[in-house]
Amino acid sequence: MVTSRAELTKAGRRWSGAEVAVATAAFGLAAAAIITRTTRPPSATALAVAAVFFVLVPGGYIALSVEGVRRLVWSMVSALPSTAQLLAGPVLLWLAIVTYAASTGLTIVPRLAAYGVYLLIPPLLLALPPSASGVKPRVPLRELTIVFALWLPIEFRILPPLPLPPPNGVDMRKLVGLVEAMYLFLVARPLTGIGYTYRLTARDAATAVIVFLAYAVVALPIGFATGFIGWRPELDATHLVGGPLIIYLVTGVPEEFLFRGLLQNLIAEWLGPRAGLAIASVVFGLAHLPDPRYVLLAAIAGVAYGLVYFRTQRITASAITHALVDATWGALLRG
Repeated sequence: MVTSRAELTKAGRRWSGAEVAVATAAFGLAAAAIITRTTRPPSATALAVAAVFFVLVPGGYIALSVEGVRRLVWSMVSALPSTAQLLAGPVLLWLAIVTYAASTGLTIVPRLAAYGVYLLIPPLLLALPPSASGVKPRVPLRELTIVFALWLPIEFRILPPLPLPPPNGVDMRKLVGLVEAMYLFLVARPLTGIGYTYRLTARDAATAVIVFLAYAVVALPIGFATGFIGWRPELDATHLVGGPLIIYLVTGVPEEFLFRGLLQNLIAEWLGPRAGLAIASVVFGLAHLPDPRYVLLAAIAGVAYGLVYFRTQRITASAITHALVDATWGALLRG
């Protein structure tokens, strides 16, 4: 499952103009969303620190979609000892969080402690040898443990918030965990088959849309029958244009990276593609507790997203289906 560095270098692609263009556009869209939806920081220093933090976290998440960027980051840490390679990215994130908190008036100690534990345990787990005998186990227990260690503290809101900019800006907790996961599994110890690239074909996009329509045929009757959704259209520009794009970047791609690129991918390698699809879909559904109606619809949605991922091997394609589902619900079907 883990790709050797020699294999990655040999198979590494050149810089893709399409990837760079999409990443640049996504960065601009994210910056515009932050600027237009939040208030200006109280001082020039706070503004500068917030800008650096934005480049490192949302910017890092977007930039790592480019294969050339991943190879560049690897070249910067490749000379370090093995464990230091794994720790380099998380330590940088930790220091950035502490500096950001200190410069913007957020309480430092809770963030220093909580994010220190959160960010440093996963790379240390990944640094452990696979087994005492040196033989790689068939069960990816270590990698799955890391996935849940990165996801559950965010799911249960254990970590202190990181508003960008403070005090009431967009919370960066989810993206901090995402960037750490991307560093570990795309750069330091890359996993095969994640599919985090914006080099999508017309067939990829068509698959995403067709599966979305199939999901709608199944999910709409269930949603209306259970009273979870209702016909409440809000057909303004925000819901029809800006909303889907923001959902794609803020919710679609991050959740698809976790549930399909990591969880489904790891389980499929262990138990087979059908088991990977089924288990990841159930876990995705359970992530939407406590409403059982929501759990059911989310689990069915997980099957839809997982099918797109299986067909295209692109989390950026399954994120299209994910964004279409969420955007349709937000624009037309609020329960």
